[in-house]
Amino acid sequence: MMKRIHWTLILAAGLLAACSAPSATRPKAGPDRTLARPVAITADHAPDQIVVGYRDPADLDAVLKALGGGRVLKRIDALKAALVELPAGLDASHALGRLRGNKVPGLRYAQPNFKHPLPKPQGAAAVQSLNDPLEAQKWDHDVMQAAAAWATDVDGAGTQPDGTGVVIGVVDTGIDGTHPDLTGAFVNGYDATGCLGLPNDVIPPGYDASQGQFIHGTHVAGIAAARGNNGLGVAGVAYNATLMDLKVFCGQFASDFAIADAITAAITDADGDGVVPDVITMSLGGKGYGQVLKNAIDSALTGYNVVTGDVLTHYDDGTAGGTAGDGVPDRTVTITVAMGNSYQDEVEYPAGYPGIIAVGATNARDEKADFSTSGAHISVSAPGVDILSTWPTWTGQFYYRISGTSMATPEVAGAVALVKQFLPGASAYEVRRLLEATADDLGPAGFDRGTGWGRINLKKLVDQVHDVLAGTAGTEAGGTAVVTVATQNYGVPVPYSDVQLLQGGVVKYLAKTNDNGQAIFTQIAPGTYDVMVAGEDVTDANAWALWPFERVSWDADGDPSNGVTLGTLAVNPGGTLAAPDALTATLNSTVKVTLEWDTGTDLDLAIWEYNPSASGFQWSTAKTGGLWGTFSGDADGSSTPASESYTLNATHLPTPAVGYYRISVDATNATSDAYATLTLTMNGVTKSFGPIPIAAGSDPSTNFWNILTALLDAGAGFWNAAVAY
Repeated sequence: MMKRIHWTLILAAGLLAACSAPSATRPKAGPDRTLARPVAITADHAPDQIVVGYRDPADLDAVLKALGGGRVLKRIDALKAALVELPAGLDASHALGRLRGNKVPGLRYAQPNFKHPLPKPQGAAAVQSLNDPLEAQKWDHDVMQAAAAWATDVDGAGTQPDGTGVVIGVVDTGIDGTHPDLTGAFVNGYDATGCLGLPNDVIPPGYDASQGQFIHGTHVAGIAAARGNNGLGVAGVAYNATLMDLKVFCGQFASDFAIADAITAAITDADGDGVVPDVITMSLGGKGYGQVLKNAIDSALTGYNVVTGDVLTHYDDGTAGGTAGDGVPDRTVTITVAMGNSYQDEVEYPAGYPGIIAVGATNARDEKADFSTSGAHISVSAPGVDILSTWPTWTGQFYYRISGTSMATPEVAGAVALVKQFLPGASAYEVRRLLEATADDLGPAGFDRGTGWGRINLKKLVDQVHDVLAGTAGTEAGGTAVVTVATQNYGVPVPYSDVQLLQGGVVKYLAKTNDNGQAIFTQIAPGTYDVMVAGEDVTDANAWALWPFERVSWDADGDPSNGVTLGTLAVNPGGTLAAPDALTATLNSTVKVTLEWDTGTDLDLAIWEYNPSASGFQWSTAKTGGLWGTFSGDADGSSTPASESYTLNATHLPTPAVGYYRISVDATNATSDAYATLTLTMNGVTKSFGPIPIAAGSDPSTNFWNILTALLDAGAGFWNAAVAY
């Protein structure tokens, strides 16, 4: 039986869509309908591509139509995501603004295709010969007590830890599978770039996927799982584990979409060989939070496809005493990610996603490596300076030393494999806590932002696993939380919002809401958290309107640093995606709009409002009265300056799932042309726009598009100011 997670807001949104079709009074589409405020993108991304989430593949036709062209380059059907190449002349910033503004049917989300640069080694040492006794030169193994760990009888039956039976997916540049110290290590891999030109993008065992130009992936793979006891070169931490080559680099950057594609192909067994990873390691990172990659990671961490709610079939296999095929995952994937080499205290992704084991680097003096990125999300550290490992054979060198958190991360991935060998059903959080509890503390006592809980100790780790198997020690279960952000009117989901879980004023985890308004936190520490929400107001996220570009977190001074605390959430151990700890955070807005003009003619402030009784929309003015707000009075212009205002009475603008609302001017009663000013105060922030030319006799539908055109023609300064305000 397949078990499905039911998301309640999907049903709610669907009901609204069914009963809320726009009325015939909606302004007609025209050339100006393509105008939209560009979305500010601060992280590196592909300028000619975007990633979109869809509900049905047929919905992609509507996406391309809204963009004015383009083409779908690739789909990840399991995640209902597609990579779209934009039409000539349209960049990602304007494309995202256009899609947000046009309410494309079936569009779940749209995001930049963020780019993750190929990590640069932080230094290199002398080349080593293939026949040298290289393991004796592995200082990293010495400090982690690898030899002592490998000699340990973990299960009391003489079984020693070497990673047997564990599959490590290496998301990287592609591995030279012909290297003699990696021979026999591989199962089928996957090329998410398509650069290798292999049938169905399947990388067969023993294939050189490094393209004769990339060294990074081969070096990473050897650190995790170079063959041991074979009389050659070095040994990996888990020297008998299996490697799955997941290639995401074809040039100097890997994209969000390619990484998500590789992870999804691996965990869904896209090649059909029945093999899926137990561990995934990623020695890469960059700026930019992307929903497509978050969905792929959450699916791996939970054993569920978080987009469809279906269990991942190959993880429902009866592991650790579970029942195969009952719709409940029996094992999941543990993911290790490099913190980065920025020398800074900051967050890069994917290391910053909840549930990840984020890894820092240490040197031979057991100190934090100076280049290693710091942050509250770090878990543990591992040796990452002058690490000797496999080097592609086409270089003629075979082994080399380089440095970086890229090198520390596969050390930890190998350590995870030693745990998974004996505790295959252990969750990502259980594995993480085993690593943290057995690490050698460095720097300030306890956790610190530079080295986390310390540098991993393999001997202490496998001794703890022995105790768990013997029943003299236990593991610590993590929790899962889902925070839903919605409006108080109609419960409309608010996507793109930042949801932070804090303890003692410190942000512990951050996730953004998806198209259903849900922020997913899985494999996190149990405890009570303050929940803070910050993000675009639903006015910008769900509709195209003349409201200022505001965030619900902004105070009267326009300070975006303070979020809105919407309650506390207790996260209990053992929660799953099927039964998470949950909190629904409902938002409200304060809105006042004022129209002013100084010509002796009759203008009317017009608000495009949703009318539930008519299941449609109407232009409301002071002459007709408001549905969701109050007009100050009907000014006929007989005395100047004249003004009319509208104040929202509801707790939030009542935009149903398919709705729009707009601000405009009705000049059908005007006897002469006029110039008007619109002043908007929203959530305590005030902005004024104008003077705006208004033609006598013009209706609000015409003026809405004319106002947009006039503001765009006024130059980029207006839009930049709106975005940065």
